[in-house]
Amino acid sequence: MHVNDWKRIAEQEARRYRDNRAFIQGVLDSGGDGSDRYRMKQKWVLAVDYVLAYLHRTDAAKERFFRLCYGIDGSQKQLNEKSMVALSFVCNASVNTLYRWRSEQTTLLLIAAAQTGALRPYGIEPSP
Repeated sequence: MHVNDWKRIAEQEARRYRDNRAFIQGVLDSGGDGSDRYRMKQKWVLAVDYVLAYLHRTDAAKERFFRLCYGIDGSQKQLNEKSMVALSFVCNASVNTLYRWRSEQTTLLLIAAAQTGALRPYGIEPSP
């Protein structure tokens, strides 16, 4: 797999954050099952939570953009140039800045995903 594939996967999982949290809660409410699917969704939710916590501590504007960009708190939309322009007004930042932020945040998410074991870029199991 190439780094760009990992970035695409990370962005897809960020967009699935709300659905993954709902799935996890549903499993917990029904007594849990411990399936591989459940554990993988847990790892991705944890990775997104790590990025949100980091951005919350370091830069509130970037955290807000992350939440809006990936629909963490609300509607999920596919990002395109038109929506980035709209977000630039909401976030009071240029479109170029938003693309830079998104790239940085994708990198943060890749690091968090490797840390949680959601991605194993070298095929090595994460240590407990």
